[in-house]
Amino acid sequence: MFTISLFIIHISVTMLGIYLYDYRIDGIINSPLVIVLSIVVGLLVVLLYILAYVEIFYILVAKNKPINSKLKHRVANQLMAMPLYFTNTRIKVEGMENLPNDPGFSIYSNHTSMMDIPVFMVGLNKYPIAFLAKEVVGKLFGVGKWAISLGGIMIDRSNDRKGAEAIINVIRNVKNGSTMVIFPEGTRTKEIGSLREFKTGSFKVALKSKAPLVPITIVKPQNFNEIKWPLKKNIKIVVHKPIPFEEIKGVNSLDLSNRVRKIISKPLEMNQFKI
Repeated sequence: MFTISLFIIHISVTMLGIYLYDYRIDGIINSPLVIVLSIVVGLLVVLLYILAYVEIFYILVAKNKPINSKLKHRVANQLMAMPLYFTNTRIKVEGMENLPNDPGFSIYSNHTSMMDIPVFMVGLNKYPIAFLAKEVVGKLFGVGKWAISLGGIMIDRSNDRKGAEAIINVIRNVKNGSTMVIFPEGTRTKEIGSLREFKTGSFKVALKSKAPLVPITIVKPQNFNEIKWPLKKNIKIVVHKPIPFEEIKGVNSLDLSNRVRKIISKPLEMNQFKI
């Protein structure tokens, strides 16, 4: 609904500009300059509307509610749906039945782009999704404070002490009922179908939270980057069976990392995903 309202605002402002400064003058729409300027002004009004929406709902909803508030996450999911709609990106979730009923668990996934965040929040919108992310995300205008209020934990990889504190905070959030997404590669992998080496330290969350670990694979068609807007882009989320804590209790981080990496890589190796 939020995205639809943006289209309505843009069309209304654009048509009003064309009417007032072109059609009303001579009864004909014949000024390309007015048309272009009306479209630009419409986009600026939409941008201001988005900024106002983000700020107002942060103050009214996000700022003082708990990190796993359903209302807060519902509003955040609406915001995160925008880049998917605007880029005509469609999400398909395979294996949704594998997700635990209790939202307090960790997700380990491959990391393909910054769009992975809206992909998860929209695709798994029934869960209070939050992320272990780079410190720079917490500093992004508008986005940063929302990410933190949703339970997102920012990690400074250049500081070992702060990195350890971030892992402890992620463990705490899982225990408090958040669904924490961790990208064990530590950074994005631009080459479709490939995986970087996993950072074994990230698996301390699964080992110390005593909660299920859910491996997830983000699968894109091999020609994904060649598809240009406005053509449709498809992304598939493959949810694997959860690994109960009882199965990994006593396992070291390296062995767990190798096991999860093997699970995540399988759909990439067998990728028959077509547009």
